[in-house]
Amino acid sequence: MPSEKTYRKTKLGRLLDQLRRDAGKDLEFLARELRKTESFLSRALNGTNLLGWADLGLFLDLVEADEDGRRKATEFWEDAKQDSTRVQHPAAYNQVARSYARAEADAAWLKQVEAALIPGMLQVPEYTLARREAAHLFLNQKIHPNRVVAARQSRQMRMHGDEPLRAHFLIDVAALRRAVGGPAVMYGQLLHLLAVAALPNVTIQVIGEDAGAYAIYGVTILGFDDEDFPDVVYLETRAGGKWVENEVDVDKFRKSFHEIANEQAFTPEESLEIIRELAELFKNRIPAT
Repeated sequence: MPSEKTYRKTKLGRLLDQLRRDAGKDLEFLARELRKTESFLSRALNGTNLLGWADLGLFLDLVEADEDGRRKATEFWEDAKQDSTRVQHPAAYNQVARSYARAEADAAWLKQVEAALIPGMLQVPEYTLARREAAHLFLNQKIHPNRVVAARQSRQMRMHGDEPLRAHFLIDVAALRRAVGGPAVMYGQLLHLLAVAALPNVTIQVIGEDAGAYAIYGVTILGFDDEDFPDVVYLETRAGGKWVENEVDVDKFRKSFHEIANEQAFTPEESLEIIRELAELFKNRIPAT
């Protein structure tokens, strides 16, 4: 299979090329020392090829990379090395989860489809903790729950600020009706959705029961303002996360998202009304104290 340009390889290649330029090393010298062709090395620096681990170490030695450069190059290489066959549980703060968080931090926009639960970027702390408790058999018990909440809240800050993440969420109505954490938690959670939906950079649409079957769920599509970075798809399951970066497949996910948003989901205005109604239902179910 021919190599393909991907977001994660491009990010690594851009860093390596900057280290090369800072060190004043030309491609001919580096290719000769690495025993690679200049063409191969050039494609590695533009995000099409990926250097092996030993070659990466030698490259960093040749450009005399400092500690920070080596750390970043190692992290970016680990991200780029992952493929769709790696399956790990994201609650364990493993490499897959860290890789996704870094990609999300770089992204300009996010499109997400969820069928069973409120998307992580929209969760209140109480909801996050209730969901975490439900997955207790999969957890890394060394990680304190407060760290999980803090990490989630840190990611959510991307939707605020001077250059906020442009986020579009499609959420199945079943997720809104599921009493994760109980009525009081869900009441607060749905009020939070209404507040976040008021942000100019956030769109929330509800997929109703009458929509029938739809093509994708548990899917996040990330896009970047940097035109050199291709869009990327992340699939989250109970078993962990998988990346999809093949251009043809990514395009299928993009088109499926827009089909659901335009043809099957309620409009944003209708969706907010549904969320308000469900919030009132949960409010009425909160036990009197």
